[in-house]
Amino acid sequence: MTYASRPRRIGEVIGRQPAKIAWVPSKPLSPWCGAIRGGVKTGFGDHSITGGERFTEQQVAGLISRGLDVLTAPAMTVQRNAPDSDICSGLGLPGVYQFECPILSTRADGRVRVISPSGAEKLVEADGWTTAQRSRGHTRKAAA
Repeated sequence: MTYASRPRRIGEVIGRQPAKIAWVPSKPLSPWCGAIRGGVKTGFGDHSITGGERFTEQQVAGLISRGLDVLTAPAMTVQRNAPDSDICSGLGLPGVYQFECPILSTRADGRVRVISPSGAEKLVEADGWTTAQRSRGHTRKAAA
């Protein structure tokens, strides 16, 4: 079973992460947000952060703790849809946050293990999206 290719962008790329992170004490923080040095608030109402250093402070700490070089670490561009709680464009298309993540390994099913902006290890799809676009009832197959 092969999956239909997912379009590269669903909505407009609005930055690397939201400028204001909502924190609820009873829920864990998002693994897709971290401390960005040199980032600039952009967008209407300064809703997003763009620019800044390649990796977040937490990603750099994760690379150093694993004995990897920060300057030469392999990386990939990862995308995720911005939830309505971050920003709503009013067009029916969600905004897209796009950021760099260091690559740790690649799995047989094509997914890639990366260090997320919060410093946690996460799996992302081979095309860079944080979640796959799947139909109900379909399971993953190992890449040939």
